[in-house]
Amino acid sequence: MNRNRSPTEAKRKEVSRIVYVLNNDGHPLMSCSAARARHLLKANEAIVVGQEPFTIRLIVGIKNPVVQKVVLGLDMGAKNIGVSAVSQNRVLYQAKIELRDNIRKKMDRRKMFRKNKRSRKCRYRALRFNNRSRKDNWLSPSVKSKVDSMIKVVNLITDILPVSGINVELVNFDTQAIKQNTEKLLAGWMYQRGPLYEEENIKSYIRSLYHYICVYCKKPGDETDHIVPYSKGGTTTVDNLVCACHKCNQDKGNRTAEEFGYPRVQQRVKKSLKAAAHTQMAKTELVKQLRDIAPVKITYGHITKVNRKALGLPKSHSIDAVVIASEGTPVQIPQVEWRGRSIPRGNYRLYKGAHSHIKNQSARILFGFKQWDKVRLSDNQVGFIKGKRSTGYFCVSDIEGNVLNPSINYRCLQLLRKSSGIIWIENKRDNVSSPQINLGVSDAGDC
Repeated sequence: MNRNRSPTEAKRKEVSRIVYVLNNDGHPLMSCSAARARHLLKANEAIVVGQEPFTIRLIVGIKNPVVQKVVLGLDMGAKNIGVSAVSQNRVLYQAKIELRDNIRKKMDRRKMFRKNKRSRKCRYRALRFNNRSRKDNWLSPSVKSKVDSMIKVVNLITDILPVSGINVELVNFDTQAIKQNTEKLLAGWMYQRGPLYEEENIKSYIRSLYHYICVYCKKPGDETDHIVPYSKGGTTTVDNLVCACHKCNQDKGNRTAEEFGYPRVQQRVKKSLKAAAHTQMAKTELVKQLRDIAPVKITYGHITKVNRKALGLPKSHSIDAVVIASEGTPVQIPQVEWRGRSIPRGNYRLYKGAHSHIKNQSARILFGFKQWDKVRLSDNQVGFIKGKRSTGYFCVSDIEGNVLNPSINYRCLQLLRKSSGIIWIENKRDNVSSPQINLGVSDAGDC
């Protein structure tokens, strides 16, 4: 261990850790340095209320506290989002969160079990599919899950920092222009005449497009085939359908065209616009809910790109969130970046293999632990409870789901953080800051 560190390196290490402070009534104050927090704890002037992120609460409150301006930046995306909190050219919080992308798959699986259940002994049961109505501002379950995750992260930050405003980046996608691969402004009638204009249906369009010739064997065919099967995420759109004969369609089965030995057919599949559609659907509801938390200022992607290049920062969701919050002002970025992953809150699929659709019969909390709790193992590794058994043995994995220990006793586990819909880890990295900022010399802030 090298104990001869320069004063700059020592100062840099000290200010890289930020401690969040709450008043005695629970309202957030400005963050402080780790040294200041240790002094308050030793003097019995504060208590620890959270480990991750480390948060203390003052025992003797401050009347009429004066706080600095803290701006929260949100870079929304369909698969990942970035959030940050900036105050006086210093990043107080920074995180990247991976959103759930398996809602549709799980709903299809649940639909299969539901249909199977209702098809048994229900000859005279009343219909259910034609007596349901959607509420105003309805969102699809997959999009609603992403909006809820974003709001959950914003509320987490506002619980530990006095956020005075929110800057959010919105994006606008012209899906029709993307499909036509053009940057020109389309006329109004071009949006009304899609590929199925004046066609009977999509199957007749595909057959006439390929002149009733199988794309695989070049023989006559009149069936439509998915290039990417529906079971593997393929869509029933023009870009994913081709004409095929019955034999090739059956031989291909549940494989993609490339797996079937026809990579040239696979190249016809265009990039999915699902991410663009989800972002377009979520932005209105997201801004509406953010306005209930703090004043919202909207920015756009091209502005973020110009500011990021001017500051000389790399491209990432968390860095973009910093640029959005700072509005192009040079900032110092800490060494610690939080990484989160949205997880389901249900208690299903508890058995390996068969009967995985049956609800768990064991207790939700066993020996003080529940699924996705963050724990420390006996060998000092940090992981999450992936599987639990009534015998007291647990399966622990990392944030990616890779198993660290398939069976470990609860006595060898130390609880670090309860699961709350999002699991978190710390990512330490080298200082990444604007060239205009001298690393390691900024003040960490006062309580």
